[in-house]
Amino acid sequence: MSVTEGKSTEPKSHEIEIRLSDIVQFLKSSRRTVISWALGGLVVGGVYAAFQPNQFTSYVTVMPELQARGTSSLGNLGAIAGLAGINLESGAGGPDAIRPDLYPSMLQSIPFGLYMLKQPVRVENRLFTIESYLDWADKNSLGSRIDNALFGWLSSDEPATSKSTKEPAPNPSQPLVLSRDQEGMVLNMTKRVVAEIDKKTGVITITAKMPDPVVAATVARLSLDYLTNYVTSYRTGKSRQQVTFLDKQVTGARRRYEAAEYNLSAYRDRNRSVFLNTAKIEEQRLQADYLLAQTVYNDLSKQLEQARIKVQEEAPVFQVLEPARVPVNKSEPKRTIIALGFAIFGAIIGLAIFLVRWLTRL
Repeated sequence: MSVTEGKSTEPKSHEIEIRLSDIVQFLKSSRRTVISWALGGLVVGGVYAAFQPNQFTSYVTVMPELQARGTSSLGNLGAIAGLAGINLESGAGGPDAIRPDLYPSMLQSIPFGLYMLKQPVRVENRLFTIESYLDWADKNSLGSRIDNALFGWLSSDEPATSKSTKEPAPNPSQPLVLSRDQEGMVLNMTKRVVAEIDKKTGVITITAKMPDPVVAATVARLSLDYLTNYVTSYRTGKSRQQVTFLDKQVTGARRRYEAAEYNLSAYRDRNRSVFLNTAKIEEQRLQADYLLAQTVYNDLSKQLEQARIKVQEEAPVFQVLEPARVPVNKSEPKRTIIALGFAIFGAIIGLAIFLVRWLTRL
C-alpha cells in the first residue's frame, strides 16, 4: 500500500512576510508623525542657523620658487641618481630644507598665531587688534546678545582690550608661556587661516575666514606677508650674518687704512728734506703698513659687496597670481542647508519613533 505525504503549504509561525502593500500602508500611517518631526526639526534648524554669525572667506594665490637658484655641480649624475631615489644634493648647493610643501605647516604654528593676533585691523573706522576684534565680534553676535539678555550680562559696544598675558620670551631657547585663554585664541586663529598646496603645479592658496569681509582680506594678506618673510629670512639668514660680519670688518679695516694713510703723510711732511737712511727705512715701514691696510680694506669691501649680492640672489621669489580681495558674499553659514538637514534628521527620528510604536503593537 502506497502512502502519499502532502507538503504543508502554510507558512511557519516564526516567519514574517512583508509585502509592498504593508510598506505603503506603514508610510501612510506614519506620515503625520514624520511630518510633525520634520517641521520641528526645520524650526530648530532655522533658529540654530539664525544664531550662527556670518563668515566671509578671502583667498590669495601665490606661486613660490620651488628650489634655490644655485645649480648643482653634479650635473647629469645628480639627475640619474635621482631616478634611483638617491639624493646627491643633500649637502651644500642642494635644495632648501624648507620645501614648498612645508609652507602650510608654518601657518598652523603657535608663533604664527601669536603674530597674527597682535596685528592691527580697521573695522567701521575703528582700530582693532585681531585678538580684540575676534573677542568683540563674539560678544556682539546674535547668540551672545540673546544670552546676555537672558542672563543679564552686559555686552560692550567698544573694542575689547587685549588680555594682559605674559608675552613669549624672545629667546628661542626658552619655552613659550601661554595662558589658557591665549591658547584658545591661538587655536581659533590657526583654524581660520588654512594654506593648501597643489603638488602638481606648486601653487599655494591661502584662505582666511573672518566675520568681516575687510578683516578676512587683511588677514589673508598678512598671512602671505608672514610666509614670505619667514622663508626669506631662512634662506638669506646665513648670508645676512656674513654681511653683518663683513660690515664690521670693513669698518675696522677702513679705520686702520685711514690711520696708516695719515701716519705716512704726516711722516713725509715732517721729513721732506731728510736724506738719512734711517728716515727712509721708517718711511718704507709706514708705506708698507699703508699698502697692507689698503689691500685688506679693498679685499673686504669686495667681499662685502659680493655678500650683499648673494643675499639678493638667495631671496626667494613669490609670484602672486591672485591677490587678496574683499569678498562680496558670505561663505558661511549655509542657513538653508542647515535647516533642511535638521528637517531630514527630524523626519528620520519621527519615522524611527513610529516604527518602534508599530512593532510594539504587533
